[in-house]
Amino acid sequence: MNIKVLGVASLALLLFVLPALAHHSFAMFDQSKVVYLSGKVKQFEWVNPHAWLHLTVTSASGSEATWSFEGGSVAQLASLGWKPDSFPAGVEVKIGFRPMKDGSRGGQLMNVTLPNGQKFCSNRGCGDGTGSVLDPF
Repeated sequence: MNIKVLGVASLALLLFVLPALAHHSFAMFDQSKVVYLSGKVKQFEWVNPHAWLHLTVTSASGSEATWSFEGGSVAQLASLGWKPDSFPAGVEVKIGFRPMKDGSRGGQLMNVTLPNGQKFCSNRGCGDGTGSVLDPF
């Protein structure tokens, strides 16, 4: 009797866990590399389920583009020292991120470095520091 109950409970647990894992998929990001980009903070969204950092990146020719980076949850990032006002609009930052597989302007945020050298790492790690610098255009 106890084995049957345990089996049914295990199956029920799997039915609830699998959709949660699918929701938290990182399949859209290229997990094989971390690349770096510099830009000015356009907006830092301190929201759940995931914080977002939007940067304005300027090319050598002067054209601008907005890039958007997905971070962890507010609770996860707060436990790592992040705050709602960590990245004010207009501040120049350097970020490390896992790029989008489809080449769109964005990715999974790994770290943010402020002009004073202060570095914020994400809940997914900080990256290995050996990534390439990305040409944003």
